[in-house]
Amino acid sequence: MASSMSASDVYGWLMDNADAPIRYRVLRELLNDEKAAANMEAELPENPAVGQWLKNLKPETPPQHWSMEHGSFDFCLENALPKLVQLGLHSGLAPLADAVRFYLDKMKTAPPGGLQPYRNNDGFVLGAPNNGFTSIIISNVLMLAGFADPNITHFMLGSLDEMADFTKKGDCDIYAGDGERAKMKAVPAIWKDKKFIKPQLVDEYGFCYPLIYDIVGLHKLYGAISEETDKKIDAVIDFISTDAFHHNIADGYGILHSGGKKYHSMGWDPKYPGWLCVADYMEGAGAPKLLYFALHISKYPPARKTKWFGDLLAYLENYRTGNGTYVFPAGWLKEQRGYAVQGSHISFGENRKKKNWREIESTFYVCLLHGS
Repeated sequence: MASSMSASDVYGWLMDNADAPIRYRVLRELLNDEKAAANMEAELPENPAVGQWLKNLKPETPPQHWSMEHGSFDFCLENALPKLVQLGLHSGLAPLADAVRFYLDKMKTAPPGGLQPYRNNDGFVLGAPNNGFTSIIISNVLMLAGFADPNITHFMLGSLDEMADFTKKGDCDIYAGDGERAKMKAVPAIWKDKKFIKPQLVDEYGFCYPLIYDIVGLHKLYGAISEETDKKIDAVIDFISTDAFHHNIADGYGILHSGGKKYHSMGWDPKYPGWLCVADYMEGAGAPKLLYFALHISKYPPARKTKWFGDLLAYLENYRTGNGTYVFPAGWLKEQRGYAVQGSHISFGENRKKKNWREIESTFYVCLLHGS
């Protein structure tokens, strides 16, 4: 990190200025001081942001919504658990383990419980225990938090095999032609001009395309299983880290026709925000989404070698202060209702009444990118 302070000086500055979540993460992830981090663990649940998000994460009985995994609400798993990971929580902390029990239990009945491929669409009944899309979300965000129990690991490996089998072809020609489109009946008016996935690809590979949720959790398998597994992960990242992928894949992939009158949006694609020009994207309205994506994609060695990643690091230097800290525009560090993967929850829990909250969060963010 180019600055007037060394990295250790910057870490010291964060320890002197930040609230508990960032201080805990500095100790545990940047300084690798497990003993000091352990001494802080009792302090974390007392932090207001941590307490609120723990409440958001733990479902009521009965659950407060039909889809507890996928949605824009703060209580949806895909928002609440990644947010708590940003705030420093992980599987080794009892309050988090208690809050995710509902989802750990769901994974006991996930594929391959008689339904394959692992990434099946199963009619896209969100919330159904054997739904492939639901299982993709649950397994990846639980893996992100360190919950690598046998059911989750088994699903993640089966899911990875299917993605790797598809992506090794390097084929971005995934859309139905005019003839196939003509056979689709009762297409909803809002989707008539959208691209449609080739039905035969789904029949052969299931819900095989990498999603942003896979990027969130897949890196946790690095070094945990085998060298062959690591190569498969790299192959998936190589597939999405190309001009061809970004030029040919529609935003959100497009629409899936699962037979009859059933049509479904495919989900969030894992294209690099600002792949063509980081500066243009950041200076538009997309900075929070890019910042969230970068936190996760930076965990993959192939991604760190891309021009995109180098351009991002260079661009962020525009916000370096004279003493080596960073201050991003306030709009970059959003905290509002919405999807985490779209950048709605990019803050790190600093008390926003503090005059230097942006400097603290911005500096920590850059430290994470350099320390990945």
